[in-house]
Amino acid sequence: MDAKKIGCFVAALRKEKGFTQAALAEILNVSNRTVSKWENGDGYPDITMLPNIACALGVTVDELLNGERKPKDIADFKITEVKNKDSLKNFFNICFVISLFFGIFGALLGTITELYCIWAFKILFYTHWEIIFVAVSLLAVVASGLVFTVGLTRLGVSYNKSEIISVAGKKGVLLSGVLALFPLSFAARIIEVSRWGNYTPYVMAVILIAAAVIIKMAYDKVR
Repeated sequence: MDAKKIGCFVAALRKEKGFTQAALAEILNVSNRTVSKWENGDGYPDITMLPNIACALGVTVDELLNGERKPKDIADFKITEVKNKDSLKNFFNICFVISLFFGIFGALLGTITELYCIWAFKILFYTHWEIIFVAVSLLAVVASGLVFTVGLTRLGVSYNKSEIISVAGKKGVLLSGVLALFPLSFAARIIEVSRWGNYTPYVMAVILIAAAVIIKMAYDKVR
């Protein structure tokens, strides 16, 4: 053991904790002179006091005797990182399930409402329940996107860009496909009540094909 090294270590830890020599001496129930003697390297603390000194200064007895903090094992860092990543991935999966629920609900409610109105009414927002259902569908779609975004943001804490794409890419494409149903059906409803209403089936076919192509390209990119 190196008395000078241990003394410097004790002094550094004491200052790090914001203790004066008198304060540390009071905690350990020794005199100021004793603490000063340790820090100057003029002697070693009594072996029976080592646990109390280590506890007061926030180190282990081994670290105190070595005069330096023991570097954490790299394996510990890796284990912590893996646990953190697993926790974030589980959180994202929960967010995805919630966002998918909102997305499916909004897509089904909005799409069924608009398709029925295309068949039954020639005026946009002809009935009050169409307005209510469209508003609820819109809120559900927005909520779905927000929840998914929160999950993605949390992944960014420990995952890099390629890892995020690997974990969330396919789920994002699936959710985008679900969320696209309501806007497409609403667009078809607007076209139906316009002067181009006769072309609604053709426009819908083009929109659906374009959406399918875009989703397929995005899926292939993240696969």
